[in-house]
Amino acid sequence: MRFILGGSDTEMIEIESLLADTNYSVIHAKVGRTRVNRSEAYSATHPTPKPFDVWIECSPEGYTKPELYSLGIDLIDHHQEGDFGYNMPPAKYWEASSIGQLCKKLGIRRTKRLSYIAAGDHCLLSAYHDKCPGISRNDFIDFRMKFYKFEEDPFTYLKQLHEQALFCPTITMGQTKIYDISSLVGSNRKWLSDMACCFNLKTVSVLQKKNRYKMFVSNLSASQIDYFINEYAPSLGNVINTYGDPRRQFAGAVLEGQYVG
Repeated sequence: MRFILGGSDTEMIEIESLLADTNYSVIHAKVGRTRVNRSEAYSATHPTPKPFDVWIECSPEGYTKPELYSLGIDLIDHHQEGDFGYNMPPAKYWEASSIGQLCKKLGIRRTKRLSYIAAGDHCLLSAYHDKCPGISRNDFIDFRMKFYKFEEDPFTYLKQLHEQALFCPTITMGQTKIYDISSLVGSNRKWLSDMACCFNLKTVSVLQKKNRYKMFVSNLSASQIDYFINEYAPSLGNVINTYGDPRRQFAGAVLEGQYVG
């Protein structure tokens, strides 16, 4: 059995660390010679899939989930419909998360640290607001801030970023006011999810590319996610694709052309 890992993030780094203590082979999914990022993870060109593989938050190009399962390949994920952990509520963050699924598969003991990582990856907003069993807001804030060691006082920095976000322009999506934090992306990118979730701020960010753009919304309710995917995004132009998880309160849409705010 070998494990193929998708793009790197906090959870995936921990997963790789856990696997390093086993005798299993670990391979990074790649496009060409480069490890996939999270947007490329489901179009990997390397390695060639083999029976008994376990692909974690990635998949080989040209294969559907049923085809992979029929080949004896296991998938650990919670991002897309058909994944074991997709659309699971915050109360089941451990079972839903990729790291929780891996631990169950390998019989690895659950720890407080692993629980924090699982909750932060599966349902960050809920983890910040006492909605994940066994995780308190204050303890979770302390844990998350340890990832920002390069700041002397990371929580103060997070509060200052929140104050900046409140001065960002807003858009109205149906009856919902959402803060457009696109101007804060850049050096603050790694902070934005924590800031929005910690202070329960509904946000949108827009990434413009040459002939298309991506809108990403977070911390919306299930009905607001549905409205964004089925009404708001199509009203802006030709939608190339959409994705999201109402339970995890985020969604994205890729559209043709130039974004007009």
